[in-house]
Amino acid sequence: MKKMLCIVSIFVLVITSYSFGQDVAVVYDARLELGGSLGVPNPIQLADLLVEKFNDEKLMAEIVDADGLVEYMEENPKGIFILIQGNIPDTIYQNKGNDDPIYSWLREGGIGGFMGDFPFYYYWDFNANERVTATGAGQQKIFGHQVTQSQDPPITVNPTDLGKQYIPSLEQWITNRAVSISLLEQNGFEYESYSDNGAFADPVAFKTNDMEGWFINFHTSCCGTILPGIEQLSSEYVELISNRFATESQSVDPLNKVSVVWGALKSQR
Repeated sequence: MKKMLCIVSIFVLVITSYSFGQDVAVVYDARLELGGSLGVPNPIQLADLLVEKFNDEKLMAEIVDADGLVEYMEENPKGIFILIQGNIPDTIYQNKGNDDPIYSWLREGGIGGFMGDFPFYYYWDFNANERVTATGAGQQKIFGHQVTQSQDPPITVNPTDLGKQYIPSLEQWITNRAVSISLLEQNGFEYESYSDNGAFADPVAFKTNDMEGWFINFHTSCCGTILPGIEQLSSEYVELISNRFATESQSVDPLNKVSVVWGALKSQR
């Protein structure tokens, strides 16, 4: 009897951990940008650091490739993914607007994080093995409006009170792909600025009035403007997700989650 109770207790603990664990998909694909990135230093090392630090915070995280990302989104309609190569895989975005999987996923409650160059300006065509330029029309098709503004020369932004609350390690930094606060306000976006100069914000999270989820514009910069190092980037991102978005997103039902083999979604490296 004692042995049976012990087995039951262990089973309950496993199910409880799945029930309250928050899954995060860290997206790295060795084929995308030919294994490199647009503006992000050492993306594969960054991916490893993110997973390690998420797991330290008791948040379940794995590296997934572009195909694994699609599976993750299907299994986790209110999950969280983080794109770290400054570009978006064509498995979820091809500048088609509401026909793109990312479009409906954000509206149904998914949380998408992006790091690197101008989000939705490019996508990676795996068949052609090349970057495709969508320009600002990409954001217009996903959000209804373009909100990221190129900054030349780059601008300095400082942590806001909200940034200090959710991202304690966030420091002053220099960006040239910040989001316009006035455009967010003019077009009825809900937003949270974590670092800005009063006019432009980065990092910043925002949603349109028909989105249940959030899009996180996180350290977007390029063209010689240097992002913080991967140790700093990973610490900031994990703090933001842990302190703000892990509670907003919902875990997959534990009985269904047990059948999902995360190892099968991991990027082949």
